[in-house]
Formats: sequence, C-alpha cells, structure tokens
Amino acid sequence: MKKGVLLFSKKEDQDARKIGRDLKEALESQQYFVEDFSGTDHLIDQKKLKQFSVGVVIGGDGTFLTLVKRMEKKEQVPLMGINLGTVGFITEFSREGILQSVLGALSGKLPIEERPLLRVELRRQGKVVENGMVFNDVVVNKDTRTSLSVMDVIVDGQFLSHVRADGYIVATATGSTGYALSAGGPLLHPLVPANVLVPICPHSLSARPIVLPYDQKVLIRIHRFGGTAYLVCDGQINLQMEEGDEVHIEHSRDAHLKIFKSPLQGWSDALKAKLQMG
Repeated sequence: MKKGVLLFSKKEDQDARKIGRDLKEALESQQYFVEDFSGTDHLIDQKKLKQFSVGVVIGGDGTFLTLVKRMEKKEQVPLMGINLGTVGFITEFSREGILQSVLGALSGKLPIEERPLLRVELRRQGKVVENGMVFNDVVVNKDTRTSLSVMDVIVDGQFLSHVRADGYIVATATGSTGYALSAGGPLLHPLVPANVLVPICPHSLSARPIVLPYDQKVLIRIHRFGGTAYLVCDGQINLQMEEGDEVHIEHSRDAHLKIFKSPLQGWSDALKAKLQMG
C-alpha cells in the first residue's frame, strides 16, 4: 500500500496553492498517494485520516491551526508546517527543499515531537453546550463595545482570583508565543509541561500572568459583563457567551498532536527571528 500524504494549503493564497500542486505532482510521480484538502471546511474523519502517513500544511501558523481543527483524531497524522512568510513557531520548514523535507518525513528520517492538547467545555446552567480540543489557546474576550468583563478563575477546585479585565487567556506552552505573549505573558519552550494564564488588559495591578502545571484543571466563570463576550478556541471557533457561563479547561490525557521537527530550525531560531533577539 502506497504511503499517503494529506495536503492543506492556505485558503485563497495562489502562491501556496501552486506550491501544493507542484508538490502533489512530484510526489505522485514517485508513486505516493496525495489528497489535497485545501479550500475545504469539512471535518476529516478518523477513517479518512488512516490513509495518510504525513500531513503537509503550506501557509503559516493560522493555516496549521485550521487543519488541526478539522482533524477528528488529532494524534493520528503527524504534521509538517511549511512557512511561506517569516519564520513560524509551528510551521518550521521553508519552501526551499520542500520535496526533500516531505520525502524525509515519509522515510522516517525526521524527528517528531508530541505536543499536548487541551480539552475545553462551555457549560451553561450546568449543561455542556459546546466542547472541543485546543492546541494553542483558549480565550474569553469581550467585543469593542463592552466596557468590562468580570470573571472568577478557579484552579483544581480552588478559587484563584476575581479578575476584572478585557478578557482572559489560557495557553499551552506551544501557544505561549501567540496571543498570550502579546498580552504580556511569558515565553515557554513547547516541551515544558505547563500552561499559561494571562489576563487581557486587567483593571488591577494584582492580576498577573501565571504558569501552572498542565495537568491542573482551570475553570473560568463569567461573573458579569456589560455587553457581549466570546469564547475563542485557537482563533478558529468563536462562541457567544452569557453571564454565568463556565469554561472548563483540562489537559487531554488521551490525545496529543504530532509535529515534524526541522533539522535546520530550532525553537530558539524562531524566537530570535520573531523577536529580533541577538
């Protein structure tokens, strides 16, 4: 049976789509099975995912997160991110030598890292109304017309803080380089077994970013807000919230994400490039 490659290019990016088409043609000429899911928005079910040995994402970190959302079983296919712009924290591979990189992944010559996922539930009046898996971050945020959100944050059943802020972020170590960093959170290496809790524009100097072991459960309860609030997961899922809603977040013990590592770029290289360090 031929090894399969799942291809996913950035939507409406002609450069990314052309690179994807060229890669598909090159791989098929070497007798690999390639299926292109670019431009689709449906869930890729577990049965379909079993056909693939490698998933190739062509675009940026946002495109990568879009594919992760659409995979029914996140850990089933290891993913390789091809970055077309600046250096990415998740999309580590460059467009130069893309065929060689994919062939290296198919032949088992590239290392794979396992990254943790978060299981998220939105509960309303004690009932689960939405749930899902998150790779980067969970954000409770208000719209621009809402003056303030007031939230209770509870960790492992113990009250942590009563937060008055524009919003609140719970990010994995991988996600610490995204929105959490922009909001003043710390940088964590992706292999650190921890999550980051970061208030967005807090109205008190006592509200500070916190680093927690990733196996501790976090509950965010919407105490009050003067307008509209949203739950945003990985920047992909946007759900309107109501007062009294609870967001339950915990480490997924039975699922993770597999990512191919580039031998030419490490996390520190991406850090220096993004933050212009050193």
